Amino acid sequence: MKRSLIIPVFLLSGMCLAAGCGSKNNVDLSSSHTTGAETMASSEETEAETGTTAEESSQAEGNTRPDSSKGLSTSLETYTSGKVSIQYPVVSGLNSSETEDAVNDLLKNNALSIIDAQDLNEADDSLTVRCQIVSADRQRLTAVYTGQLSAAGAAYSTAVFYTNTVDMDQASDVGFTTYAEPSTMAGYVMSDGCQFEGLDADGEAAVKEYIASQSMDYYTQLFRQADFPIKGETFPESFSYEKEGDIYFSIPVPHALGDYALVAFTPETK
Repeated sequence: MKRSLIIPVFLLSGMCLAAGCGSKNNVDLSSSHTTGAETMASSEETEAETGTTAEESSQAEGNTRPDSSKGLSTSLETYTSGKVSIQYPVVSGLNSSETEDAVNDLLKNNALSIIDAQDLNEADDSLTVRCQIVSADRQRLTAVYTGQLSAAGAAYSTAVFYTNTVDMDQASDVGFTTYAEPSTMAGYVMSDGCQFEGLDADGEAAVKEYIASQSMDYYTQLFRQADFPIKGETFPESFSYEKEGDIYFSIPVPHALGDYALVAFTPETK
């Protein structure tokens, strides 16, 4: 039996990725915050090619983004199998070909891990995931994934959100605890000053009402299990990333509220 997908509100199909929420708050992360990777201007992803006959395919998207000062380039490729289509980043220009291969393997494997984690049948379950490379330099690459899952026989589709930040030197995942302390962020989420990305006033009020029904311990444990690598067999219900010093992380909410909400936090040390 399939596990329920509650993957924390960029609202897809009526929900959109919106910019904003840069105001500071009173929660101090000075002891746990680290400076984010250099942000690159995002380019518009090209539409994934269609009509492939191979059971698995990786297609260059034609939107390579060079970092001319450092010789680093990033591009998007697409895995396509049955009704599943997932974009993922590819990097080139690292000094070590061995490290470059390891980074690319990690990025692809993480992007596709949702298939096995959710026990998807690629012939019957429909999943489309688009990738945005938020930032990339020789230290880190950060990718944000958004999409829609329509499981066969399900009454409705669910919004998909996950992220991946990779240490380029170590070819390893960078997770929530690199940016923030879980219990501190649990307190922030449950505070009146919590800020959200892409919510109008009504949506924010509804999400805050739902959050009030949860506990500090629930959110602390949620954030401890956030991000890649996957801990155990359950796909994380919370994902995080850093952009221009601000920290963003998702929390699961009921489907009526968008399946996930995106919290925005600006450290006092920014």
